[in-house]
This record gives sequence, C-alpha cells and structure tokens, in this order.
Amino acid sequence: MKVGPVGPVGPHPIGKTAARAPSLHEHETGRPVPFAELLRRHRDRSGLTQQQLADFATLSVRAIRDLESGRVRRPRRDSVGLLADALRLGEAERRQLHAAGGSPADPRAPLAELPEPPAPPGALVGREAELQVLLDQVTVHGHRLVTVVGISGIGKTHLVLEAARVLRDRGWRVGWHAPDRDPCRCGATRPTRPTRVNRATHATRAAGTIGSGSGSVSGLGGTPAPAADVTDDLARAIGDRHELLVIDGDDPPGSGGVDVAELLRRCPGLRVVVTGLAPRHLPDERVLPLTATAVPPEAPDMDVDHARLSEVASVALFLSHIRRSRPGFRLRDDNAHAVLRLCRWLDGVPRALEYAAGWCLVYPPELLLARAGRDSSLLSPPTGCTCHNLLRSLARSVDGLAERHRRVLAEVADRPYWTLADLAPLVPDPAAALHALLVQGLVRPVGAHRPERFTVLQLVRLLHESERTLTGPLTAADRAA
Repeated sequence: MKVGPVGPVGPHPIGKTAARAPSLHEHETGRPVPFAELLRRHRDRSGLTQQQLADFATLSVRAIRDLESGRVRRPRRDSVGLLADALRLGEAERRQLHAAGGSPADPRAPLAELPEPPAPPGALVGREAELQVLLDQVTVHGHRLVTVVGISGIGKTHLVLEAARVLRDRGWRVGWHAPDRDPCRCGATRPTRPTRVNRATHATRAAGTIGSGSGSVSGLGGTPAPAADVTDDLARAIGDRHELLVIDGDDPPGSGGVDVAELLRRCPGLRVVVTGLAPRHLPDERVLPLTATAVPPEAPDMDVDHARLSEVASVALFLSHIRRSRPGFRLRDDNAHAVLRLCRWLDGVPRALEYAAGWCLVYPPELLLARAGRDSSLLSPPTGCTCHNLLRSLARSVDGLAERHRRVLAEVADRPYWTLADLAPLVPDPAAALHALLVQGLVRPVGAHRPERFTVLQLVRLLHESERTLTGPLTAADRAA
C-alpha cells in the first residue's frame, strides 16, 4: 500500500511516495534498526528530500548524508532533537530515535511531568483589568508570548497564577516553570513547590532530567543547567501535552535560563506567559507592564469617607493584609488618614503594602506612618530576615536600565513631578526614555487628573538616597552581591 508523503510543508514537491515498512523500528528479525536506517525510513515516510530535512532541522546536507550513510554512528543529542522536530515525530518515535543514536541522556527514560501552577495566594485585589487583558492576549488574540513586566514586589506572580487558574478552569493544559535563582543570603531556605513527576521519578532524576526542589526542569542537585539543556528538557517535557507554559522569573538565556524563542520554535502549539523585570525584545512579544495599584487622592484630615477609601485598590489590599494579624481592624477617624497616607507613600506597591501591614502588629498605622522614611527595616518582612528588602530588589530593575535612562531617573528622582518636555535637555530621545521607565514601573503618572505629569516611585527615591549616603539598607557590597 502506498502512503502519500506528508511532512512539515505538505506533499513532496515532485510527488514522491514511499512504501511503508511493516515496522519502522525493527528489522524483520526483530533486531533494533540502526540509526542510519531509522532516519532514512522516517525521512522517506515524511516525503522529504535530504535538502528539505536539512533546512527544517537547521543542519547541513552533508550532515544528513553522513548520518544516513552510517559514517556518523553516534550523533549529538541536540542534532537528534532537531531531526525529530523536523520530522514531527511523536514521543515514542522520538525516544526510539534518540536510543538508536545512543544519546548520553537516554530519552527512553520516562519524561518528566511539568508541575501545575500553584494556587494563587489569596484573592487578586485591584488587578481585574490587567487580568482580563492578559487572558485576552492569550485566548482572544492568540499571542504566543506575553511578558508581564514590572519591579519586584509589584504582583507579577500573583497575576499570572490567577490567569493560570482561570485558564485551567476553562480546560487549558497549563505547565509551570519557576526556577529559584534568589537564595536567601541569611542562610534560610526559601519554601519551594515540589516537582510533580511520574512514577519513574528516581530513574528520571538519574538521567539528569529533573532538578531538585525548584518545581522546574533543570540540572541535578540544584546546580543550574546550561540554557540549552534547560530549554531542551522543557521542550521534551511539554511535547503536545501543554497548551500554555508560565515561566515565573526573569530568566534571560544563560546559565539556568530558558531560551524562550527556541522553546516556541520547537513547540509550535505552545503559548508562553513569562514574568520579568524587563521585556525580552523577541519577535511578536506582547508586553504587559504591571504598574502599582491605585492610590487614594490626598484629602484633609477631617474629610475622609471610610467606605469610599476602603474601595481604593491599594487600601483594600493593605486592609486585607493587616486583618491577617489584626482580624478586628477597621477604618476609623483616628486611623483612616494614616492608612491613606501610608498607601500613597508606598505608591500602592503590593509587597510594600504587605510588609507595612505586617508591621502594624507592632505599630499602629499612625506610628508606622511617623516612622516611614526613617526606618528602612519597614521595607522588609517583619520576620528578622532582610534579604527581601524592597530596595535591594528594586536595584535590579534600575541596574537593568540603559545608562542614559539611569541618568534621567537619577536627575528627576527628587522632583515632585515633571513632564515629558522636562526630559528633553537630559536625553536625546525623551519619549523613549519615558517609555522605558513606565514599562518597568519605576515612574507613574501623578494622577488621572494630570496624566501629562509624572513622578518617580517613593521607593526609587529611597534607593537613590541610600546610594548617596551609603549608610542605608543598600551598600556597595549589597549591590555587588
């Protein structure tokens, strides 16, 4: 029986057909097929010439000829993976091709299962619009790569976890990759979500497929694997079993990172949502800047509507955190204005609000407000660990800026507000500079009533003050660490 050739580009241009062998993987004697013969059979079945296969696999024609002639008996694992992608092999055929080539990391070992996204940490407050935009980007518009960008502590992880929960409820198959690259400097171990693997966990770990403890695919023993290995392991684990992969963490290609462009190329049915401090600047990337939550307008001490104040996103989030330790806390005349000013002073940054609310077990809001700006420990969790100090995290975002944009940020940091025109004397491309600062969430509009005026986040001001004095929570040694 003749089978019409079908391949990645449709029928063969000259209509060549190939007789289908009774078994693609065994000789009639039952012995395994050598790699050269197995590759020829797969190519013939796909109706591809050697040149076409070389083009699809991004290999040379000479390499294909050497493989099919048997001159190369043990091809590189990466080359076999490229050939399997170009031939559109299923998982079983892919493993058999690797086995025939004698790949070092034996693909016959059972594949890892990517962990599912963990449950969101509570209700998502004040992000309803951003959540809908993210869902629409993935589902309605079908974008394959969406990057959620913002400073550390702005709520990127919470947003993508909520989006993953919604999509899983709709029947989507969602995978999760969250490498732990930021160990606590005080020696404490950050809690991680265990990786869910199949029954052959130990065999797979022995093959170097699953990392330990991070809920991600990586090298053995927690050692970051090269980007190519991490990407390869992810591509093999995803196969055709996942429609969406959420990568939580700023992982540019490099040691332990993920080559997102390569991953999308190898998994044509996959869509990726990634969180990061800055865009990746990849083709067809859609960027969703995540800015601070809404803050209440300034009001006189005796003119605060408690009900309306509690509906403002930053205030609602602050109250939800403070009630974890003080369940009976309510807005009153003697604390409402302090809560209002705290939320404004913290710019509505979710993690800053969470830390401040934790300290309210010790200091009431009025006293906490009085200490704001003088006690940098209030920008760390009240657990004795200062490794998650927000200023240290914020320094990573500032360091990631282009040098000219860092100079602009330093110049306007002390101004209460400024306009695009004010940047013209500072940089040749003021619009591009303002765009970069807004996308990364380091500046924000003063308010809806003055959209043409912008201001630097209070946390950025504190960071610049700390660097000028070198006596605050961020020292030169901290920055180099």
